Amino acid sequence: MHKEHKEFIMTVIESSVANLQKHEELINDLNVFPIPDGDTGSNMLATLLSAFKNISEGSVTDVEILHDFARGALLGARGNSGVITSQIIKGLAEGVKKEGGISNTANSIRTVLRTAKEYAYKSVSNPVEGTILSVVKAMDKNYNRNTTDTKEIFSSIAEIANKATEYTPEQLPILKESGVVDSGAKGLLVIIEGALLALQGNPLKLDQNNMQNNSSDSQAFVKAHPTDNIGYCTEFILTLKDPDNFNENVLKDFLINQLKGDSLVLIQEKDILKVHVHVKHPGEVFNEAQKYGEFSKIKADNMASQAKGAGHIVHGDLFSTINKEMNQKELSIIAVSNGEGLNKEFMSLGVNQIISGGQSMNPSVEDFIKVIKKTNYKNIVLLPNNSNIILTANTVKSMVEDKNIFVLPTKTMQQGLVAIYNLNKEMLDLDKYKEEIVNSFSDISEGEVSVAVRDTEMNGVNIKKGQFISIKDKTILISTPDFIEASKSLIKKVIADDLEVITLIYNDDVSKEQLEILIKYIESENSSIEIEEIYGGQAIYNLLIFGEK
Repeated sequence: MHKEHKEFIMTVIESSVANLQKHEELINDLNVFPIPDGDTGSNMLATLLSAFKNISEGSVTDVEILHDFARGALLGARGNSGVITSQIIKGLAEGVKKEGGISNTANSIRTVLRTAKEYAYKSVSNPVEGTILSVVKAMDKNYNRNTTDTKEIFSSIAEIANKATEYTPEQLPILKESGVVDSGAKGLLVIIEGALLALQGNPLKLDQNNMQNNSSDSQAFVKAHPTDNIGYCTEFILTLKDPDNFNENVLKDFLINQLKGDSLVLIQEKDILKVHVHVKHPGEVFNEAQKYGEFSKIKADNMASQAKGAGHIVHGDLFSTINKEMNQKELSIIAVSNGEGLNKEFMSLGVNQIISGGQSMNPSVEDFIKVIKKTNYKNIVLLPNNSNIILTANTVKSMVEDKNIFVLPTKTMQQGLVAIYNLNKEMLDLDKYKEEIVNSFSDISEGEVSVAVRDTEMNGVNIKKGQFISIKDKTILISTPDFIEASKSLIKKVIADDLEVITLIYNDDVSKEQLEILIKYIESENSSIEIEEIYGGQAIYNLLIFGEK
């Protein structure tokens, strides 16, 4: 009986996830801004795939199955929509647990819906109506059926969710202006409708050829410069000749940018330097390191041979022994970054670990936790550098208990860079300085230039697909086929804020000639302003700009 019951529950869950998989791109396209960063559908799908894969073979009761499902959703949660969805699932699981299992009585259904709403709203500090939250609230408020028929129950809930989703443009004016419903709300509706299909005898199956990787399979973390092959796990302990003048960033730059190393951990404890890195040519690592002192231990394991022989990579004992001591004397900084140039810039400014991500590439809760577990620092700063990753970072903070984690709510790459400028690794009591640092980046003058992916009209601007658009403070300034014109419109707005320094972060689509034109334009507008240019290599945005006073 237990086996049959589990098969039934698994069929319903798989159908709900499969329906989301089927509608992933439709939900992604429900993007307010006409730029190629719509990722709500992808984030929710990654979250639910992680949840589905986490259901243990040994779990047979409703409570056990939903506990596994909720745990997997939390670890796989990506983006704001994914985190909120994981909390809705957590609430459903807790509601079922309160009732001792799934029950079709009206009171039990109301308990489950109420608990789901409570968990969803607790997950965000400033709940906004006209989003996925409004749908879960409507389900709690408006469900009033006394039936015990499962199909009728889900049909009623789906009807409520559909009405709430269609109403979201009336709650959020920007949705109405863009002519779309809220993407997270639509995602939740699709999940419910998938479950209903299963209950009606028409279950959907996951497309195994189109399975999005969950966080445990992800290649999204700690790889500023991935190597083409596995290479060597290279480790050493060095006694420094001149520890007071040793600059760890110089060695980091060599290992990451010149040798294309990844998975770097570098620890200095007085005159002892301990390093772990994956590279193709370990001899070059040792030759460079010997310039700074004398080795006490060295090791280089061929990871390809290990993987071939054992099915997975096994690291030697050297780094496991040097990693036992917890560094409690300074902060470790983990930043989300997107683009080779931005990765290099963050690392040169003192970031210890990079998690690849950003617009349309939101790392999961588990991605963060895996990186944090690899560091031997007690005090860790997370720079999400994207408004859609802040909630994920805060969730990570609540889940990791053996380290002091500080989340600086940087909403953009520009804010992340300014935060680094004002962050000292010796600020162990970061709560004392947090307000000062947040103030330093939250009010900077910034904007971006991208390419429109659809025709629309916003803020009185007629936007055409394929044209360049400049954006400042979430307002589209212009839509034009001319990149220079779009950039100048943004620069003019940014430098109007009486700045001393302006920084241009460009990607591969911006030519040297175009950059020179923009620099000359800035000089003509304000001859006293200092101009800095950084190759970022970022996706989606041709140009990122920020200015400081």
